[in-house]
Amino acid sequence: MSLRFRTFLALGLVARSAVAQDAPTVPLVLRLPGGTRAAGAGNAFTAGQGAEVIFYNPAQIGVLRGSTVSLARFGSSATLGTFSTVGLLGKVAIGAGIQYLDYSSPVLAGLYSRPGLLPVGGPLQASSLAATAAISARIKGLRIGVAGKYLQEFIGGLRDDGMAFDAGIARELRGTTVGLSVQNIGAGLDMLGNPASLPARVSLGVVSPQIFLGTYLDLVAMGSLARERDGRIAPGGGLELLYQPVEGWTVIGRVGARRVEGGSRPLESPLTFGGSLGLDRVWLDYVFQPSRGSSATHRIGIRIQ
Repeated sequence: MSLRFRTFLALGLVARSAVAQDAPTVPLVLRLPGGTRAAGAGNAFTAGQGAEVIFYNPAQIGVLRGSTVSLARFGSSATLGTFSTVGLLGKVAIGAGIQYLDYSSPVLAGLYSRPGLLPVGGPLQASSLAATAAISARIKGLRIGVAGKYLQEFIGGLRDDGMAFDAGIARELRGTTVGLSVQNIGAGLDMLGNPASLPARVSLGVVSPQIFLGTYLDLVAMGSLARERDGRIAPGGGLELLYQPVEGWTVIGRVGARRVEGGSRPLESPLTFGGSLGLDRVWLDYVFQPSRGSSATHRIGIRIQ
C-alpha cells in the first residue's frame, strides 16, 4: 500500500469520523484578515484605502496607490504571507494581490481546519492560496470594481483549486467613505468526497474623515458589518490615533475588535492592538492578537504609498 494511498484513506476516515465543522468553508486563507492595518482595526476595511483593500473591496483600489507586503505568525504552527499592489492605468485602477498560508491541520478538527486552530497545529501539512486581480473605475462619483481570484487548498497530499470573484461599490458622503462588497462568489472545493463552500460574504463598511483632537493629533474611526454564507453576522470596528510631530513623520496607534469564530469560548481574542510608523512614503505596520493559552498572533507589514 503506497504512502499516498494510506494518506488518502486516513484523511477519508478522519473527515467522516471526527467532529468537523457544521459548514466547512475553504480556502482557509480567505477567512483571515487580508492586511496588517485591517487586522489591527477589527478587519473593518471594506471602505479602507491602500493596496491591501484589494482583499476587501475592489472598488477602493484606485483611492491610494502603493504596494504592501506582510508576514504573520500564528503561534509556532502557521505562517501567513501577503503581497498587494494597486495603481492607475489611464482612467481605471488596477491591482493584484496574493495571500499564502502555510499551516498544519489538526486531525481532531476534521479534514478542514479553522482560523482559531492555526496556533494549535497538527500532523497534516497544509497550505492555502488566493491570487487576486482587480479593476475599478469611477462613474459619476461612484467607484465600481470587480476582482477575479484563483484559489487552491492543499491538505496532507490532497489538493483542489477553483475560481471566484468579488464585486464592490463605494463613494464619499460628506467626507465619510461608505463601501459595499460581495466576496468569494463561486463553486466550492472538494477533497476526497468532502465538499466545502467558499467563504462568501456581503460586507458594508464606513470610514470617517480625520477628526481633529488637538495639536498634532487626529482620530479616524472605521466599522463594518458582514453577513457570511451560513447567516453568521460578523461586526467589526477600529480606531486609529494619528500623531504627526513634524512634517513627513506619522505615528499611529491602533485598536480594533471583531467577532471571531469558535462559539462562546473562542481561542482567538476579539481584540487587536497595533500601530504604524511612517516616514514620507514608507510605512512599518504591526498588529498583535492575543489568544487563549501561550500562543498569540504577530503580524508585521511594510508598505510604500
